[in-house]
Amino acid sequence: MNERTRSWFVVLSCAALAVAGYMLFMKPFLRQEPELDKVLKARSTWDISMQVYRQRGPISQEAYRISNDNGATKMFYSATNADGTVTKWFDVPLAGPTPTFLFQQLDADGVWILDDKPVRPHSTEQYIVAVAQTLGDEGGNRAVGFSDPLFWATTKAQEFQIRLPAKSMHGLDLTQVASAGRPLRDTRYLTVVRAIETFGPQSVLDAEEKIRSELRTIPTKRTAPAPHH
Repeated sequence: MNERTRSWFVVLSCAALAVAGYMLFMKPFLRQEPELDKVLKARSTWDISMQVYRQRGPISQEAYRISNDNGATKMFYSATNADGTVTKWFDVPLAGPTPTFLFQQLDADGVWILDDKPVRPHSTEQYIVAVAQTLGDEGGNRAVGFSDPLFWATTKAQEFQIRLPAKSMHGLDLTQVASAGRPLRDTRYLTVVRAIETFGPQSVLDAEEKIRSELRTIPTKRTAPAPHH
């Protein structure tokens, strides 16, 4: 093979590779480009909120909300005193990737799949956690309610299912009709609550504590001095 033939062989090989690369990679990409462009330009939002109701103490309600709209993130917090007469709040923008990390953490902690829990007897605190996300025209949301997350994180209780016979219960042997106990302990509820309660830069956490401190000093119907006659 002389030099001229070798040169033409190299040119034809490069051309063949270019055509093969176009057919295998560029053509499918160009076909999907409008759809990819639509996804990249679609509006993206997510929202996390937690409402807390307390039956004891100087604060009766607290609300946390972290929301993201196309990369612009802000946080809302409010608290109400014991008799519901005073509410203080703030709503501030947040910078940096930390809010997105929180959303991803809660996703990993199972916030989308948590089940409602019945309110326990003599419960002193109840929670409603809601999460929502949209991308373009698609999205979803979920809310879950529960009480006393510390109980669920530490309980040793178990749940048993009993299959009662269709006919007579005479001489019933529970060891034959009862299933093995299912532990009720579930740390995810407490993990989600603490992640939201402790979220934010120090300036936000200080602002939350400032509101709580101010509400603690407000006399309520239970703590106000009795009128003199």
